[in-house]
Amino acid sequence: MKKIKLTLTALAAVVLTSCGTYTYQESTARFVEPSRAGFISPIVADMTVQETVTTNQVEVSAKLKKREIRQITAAEIRGEESPLVLSWKKYALAQTLKKFKADDIISPTFEIAPSRIKKDVLVITVSGHLAKYQNYRKATQADIELMKPFIEQKNEVSLQGGLLLQRVGR
Repeated sequence: MKKIKLTLTALAAVVLTSCGTYTYQESTARFVEPSRAGFISPIVADMTVQETVTTNQVEVSAKLKKREIRQITAAEIRGEESPLVLSWKKYALAQTLKKFKADDIISPTFEIAPSRIKKDVLVITVSGHLAKYQNYRKATQADIELMKPFIEQKNEVSLQGGLLLQRVGR
C-alpha cells in the first residue's frame, strides 16, 4: 500500500511540475565583440549584393499575454519598436542568413502575421537583398578616410550629394 501511495505521489509531482516548463531559444544576427587590448589593423571587405530580392518565412511560437500585447501596442504608439518584436525580427534575420548562407541582408523588410494553420504561431516574412563579404584586406588610407565620419560617430557621409556604390564582379 505504501508503495502505491509513493508511486502515485511521485507521478502527481511529475505531472504538476511538467506543466510549468519553459523553453528558451535565441539567435543573434549581429553582435559587437568585446574590446581587445593592443592595436589591430582595420580590415575591410567587398560586399557582393544579389540583385534579386530573397524572401523567407520563419515561424515563431508566440502565445501572447495581454500584458505583452499592451507593451507592443504602447511601443508602436510611441513610434518605437517593442523589445519582443525586435527579438522576433532578429531571430528571423539569423535564420534567413543561416538558410541562404549569407553574411548580411540589405534593406530587410518584415511582415509579421499569425499563422493561418498553426495556433499560437507567428509567421515572420523577411525580404531583402542577400549579401556576402569577399576580398578581405587591410584597410588603405582611402578606406579609413571614408570610415572616419562613422568612427567619429557621425551619422552620414557626404560624397558630393551622391551615394557611392561599387559593383563587385559576379
